Amino acid sequence: MSDAPSGAAPLAGVRVLHLGHFDPQYSRNRIVAKALRRAGAEVRTVTDPRRFVFRAPLLVRETRRRRSRPDVVLVGFPGHADVPIARAAARRGIPVVFDAFLSLYEMSVEDRALVPANSWRARALATEDRLACTSATQVLLDTNAHIDYFVERFRVPHDRFRRVWVGADDELVRPQPAATTNGRLRVFLYASFIPLHGVEHVVQAAALLEAADADVEFDIVGDGLTHRAVRDLAERLGVRTVRFHPPRPYAALVEAVAASDVCLGIFGTSPKASRVIPNKVFDALAAARPVITADTSAAREALVHRDTAWLCPPGDPAALAEAIVELQQDPVLRFDLARRGNVLFRADFSLDAIARQLATNVTEVLAR
Repeated sequence: MSDAPSGAAPLAGVRVLHLGHFDPQYSRNRIVAKALRRAGAEVRTVTDPRRFVFRAPLLVRETRRRRSRPDVVLVGFPGHADVPIARAAARRGIPVVFDAFLSLYEMSVEDRALVPANSWRARALATEDRLACTSATQVLLDTNAHIDYFVERFRVPHDRFRRVWVGADDELVRPQPAATTNGRLRVFLYASFIPLHGVEHVVQAAALLEAADADVEFDIVGDGLTHRAVRDLAERLGVRTVRFHPPRPYAALVEAVAASDVCLGIFGTSPKASRVIPNKVFDALAAARPVITADTSAAREALVHRDTAWLCPPGDPAALAEAIVELQQDPVLRFDLARRGNVLFRADFSLDAIARQLATNVTEVLAR
């Protein structure tokens, strides 16, 4: 399937400059660019991964090119430092849309605790978040819960933000026939092992299921900040049903999702965990797999418990284990969750759905 727009093309003739130092293949950037093209926009991508002082002249030059003058400048993720330079360089009347996706302060200070809260570095990150948002004409975030955080923390007017779901690339992730398990339930999770993922709770749930002689096996793919601690926890608990695998290319992750009976989302208890819905949840919906994830304000913006997903309390291994057992014992419920979740995905989180969201947002900033 190509990136050509399906049906009406509301952004036909609109030139979008996708600008910054981002990775075009990162899922958020790839999906946004594909969705804009689905909506009919002409997207020109200019990225420079070098440090700011080296990339800034290129970003200015590309923003001000006369022969390919954009109608809209879209600063991709991550691009907080690039927004003010794009705003300053953009010719009069050209709106700058910032796909913030996350807060640098929230990520480094509140969620991962990499930067002390009262340090100069924390204040600098908060300033960078605020300046990026106030410099942009419009700011994109993934949930309303995330928008509320930005409004309260950085005192940016609420009307500057628009929600654009993370979604999934349904050119790559498609519904698959149910896996054949011979009675054993295969549970799959991929993670970058950051605190909000709460992988330790998955391992603890696996230990509870082993103690109850449940016929369940887990495959966990990925690496990251908490990986060693989670592996150590599994060893201390003597867990035998969890297999850890190194990171895999996205195509291999898609295959693993398709081969599973149940997919897992996030279970962390940090404030950020309550504000986001990660890629893995949307991938499971796109592949028509039942998904279990934390019951949070963000999750309830998109999902309904026992209807389109199973929502369980975050940080609660016992509740997670109970959810897995119930889905193991009720294949009809598994099938219904998968089917209804996929119907929801096609309606609200597919490339076509995100194209409609972005078309509305871009049309709005152009009308200003």
